[in-house]
Amino acid sequence: MTTTPVRFDFLCYRVGVKFDESYDIPLRIVRAGDHSDKEKTENKPLWNAAMNTIMEHSGATCLRRASPASCACGLPATATEYLPPMPFLDAPKPHVVAIVDLFCGNLKCRTRTRQSMLQVISRNRSPGSGLRGPDPGLFAELMSCRVCKKREGLRECGVCHVAGYCGQEHQEEDWPNHKAECTPWPTSTFDARPPLDEADADSDTKVTYSAVFNVAGPGEPPRFREISREEVVRRLLMGAAGMEELEVEMK
Repeated sequence: MTTTPVRFDFLCYRVGVKFDESYDIPLRIVRAGDHSDKEKTENKPLWNAAMNTIMEHSGATCLRRASPASCACGLPATATEYLPPMPFLDAPKPHVVAIVDLFCGNLKCRTRTRQSMLQVISRNRSPGSGLRGPDPGLFAELMSCRVCKKREGLRECGVCHVAGYCGQEHQEEDWPNHKAECTPWPTSTFDARPPLDEADADSDTKVTYSAVFNVAGPGEPPRFREISREEVVRRLLMGAAGMEELEVEMK
């Protein structure tokens, strides 16, 4: 299969480490913008397989680049967890952005790391919703059944909200494995966000907006402005500062 090198921008957001690496991925994925919807659907398994291989390979690099780094619990970080990479393959210079966090290897810490990453994204997709678990739409996008890997009809664990199953049968089958890592989702609800300042909206542009940032100066009331995908990536790669305020909703 013909491949082409693509730049991957890695952001270890909690520890503020960023770096890039080049990986070869199938050329047909990079050129997906020219494909029909059917071809794009057929390319999804190819994309998922490529990303799984790359992210597994990059784990050691993330740990080395971030060293010395600690898990949120305070112990030395020895493993990585990541959100599904975000592709920008239709850009003039195709690239992929991967958000990564580090943890100590403890199974419950891994679950808490997943919860933290999902909580940031869920809060930003559903501001002020008071959700006590991930945004259901986001969960469906990111998760698959832990047993059969199916995505259809997915239901989440009612305790940790980061394990998914296609039905009760597979949930019961996986429980001996999952019970060692299952830990309750944090009970705090998400913070409400003031409405957008309509004066900042650019009604003439054709850019696809994908994020919202607080652009108020020191001492000013919160004032939010929508930012383009390109600006999202630029700000992500600046480091960890302000990541909690980053309102992400990738299209």
